Amino acid sequence: FCFIAIGVLLLSILVGWWISGKDGITLIPAGIALGLIVVIGIIGFIAGSSLFNASTMYNQIGQPDNKSFTNDIVEIDTSQIPTVDIKLASKLSDKKLGENFALGSQVDIGEFTNKQQVNDKLLYVAPLDHSGFFKWHSNSSGTPGFVTVSATNSNDVKLVNTTADGSEIHLRYLQSAYLGDNLKRHIRSSGYRSVGLTEYSFELNDEGYPFWVVTTYKNTTLWRNPEATGVVICDPQTGKCKWYSVKDAPEWVDIIQPEKFVINQLEHYGKYVHGWWNPSNKDELSVTEHVTTVFNDGDCYYYTGMSSTGADEGTIGFAMINTRTKKFTFYKMSGATESAAMGSAKGNVQHMGYKSTEPIPINVSGVPTYFSTLKDDAGLVKMYAMVNIENYSIVATDSSISETKREYLNAVSSSGASVDFGDNTEVYGYTLTGKVSRITAN
Repeated sequence: FCFIAIGVLLLSILVGWWISGKDGITLIPAGIALGLIVVIGIIGFIAGSSLFNASTMYNQIGQPDNKSFTNDIVEIDTSQIPTVDIKLASKLSDKKLGENFALGSQVDIGEFTNKQQVNDKLLYVAPLDHSGFFKWHSNSSGTPGFVTVSATNSNDVKLVNTTADGSEIHLRYLQSAYLGDNLKRHIRSSGYRSVGLTEYSFELNDEGYPFWVVTTYKNTTLWRNPEATGVVICDPQTGKCKWYSVKDAPEWVDIIQPEKFVINQLEHYGKYVHGWWNPSNKDELSVTEHVTTVFNDGDCYYYTGMSSTGADEGTIGFAMINTRTKKFTFYKMSGATESAAMGSAKGNVQHMGYKSTEPIPINVSGVPTYFSTLKDDAGLVKMYAMVNIENYSIVATDSSISETKREYLNAVSSSGASVDFGDNTEVYGYTLTGKVSRITAN
């Protein structure tokens, strides 16, 4: 609409110049055009708003599949729990680049996207970017590779400059490049000029070859409420681009649905449960502050809590939305918000002044649990925390994950707690196994 409006205004100015006999210019045509544009814009804004589209906006994300957290969330080995967040990954990659003085003066570390799964390994991946116009001009063949940081091992940081077959990597089409090498400009000129593009993700296929994955979308209510339609996959070395629908996208692509689209639709699902007019907020739900990307049984999801409108610390359940298909799964379970869990973890080591990272949900011996790392002021991981989702007063912290897990299960067992999972009245208990070393009378 903006491009059309600008075109109409320019055309009206030319018409005014022509009408005035080229001796001057009259702004009457431009004024009329501007007035029409404003009127059309206002009408379009109202017509595409929730006033007329509440039902469409409520149903856009689809109806959830209600499942049991304990049965659906796979328990993973403690060595595979992500302990590196995107901030730490950025810090570690900068340090790695600084070790190579010649390279560090020519390039910067690009933007990390959400962690991705490459051959069952969780990684953060970012391209090497040009550090300015003149560096781009001198690096005409492109930047020499990318950096990977393991999400489970802070010592596993690599600068990758060759592909699996040994050929050198030269990333030409980047967001930091200029003129025809600029990624967005290149994709537009490759046949996608009139297509909505968003979420530029740098991902690796199963062979470790880099690609740009860019989501295509269309608006569902005039100029609002976008819906992902597929992805354009662009080779940053050759510039070859190909579009895939959501259904046909390669399996190695982890994220098709942009986080901002999903959260916006989830908020509409919670808000318009009874349509646009609901002054009492009956049955309305709110999305909690934090959104985390998690992997479960090989699939990638956005995870966030959902609470009753007006609730601060508690949730009524948790949503997981598949980042490829947008399949919506809901776990009905009363619990603490991510912020409350972070506060509990931080409070357990308040004398040390550590700060908690955003927690991720994990299954610990059948117990729904938040896991987070505790960092010092320098951003380095010093300890780990496990917080019970249902009762965030049950918390354990330690310098090793295995010891944290042991202390946590002891705390859970000592609490004697149980949790009602909702309509099916599913209850889990806590059982510890081991050898009895001594039995005595009280």
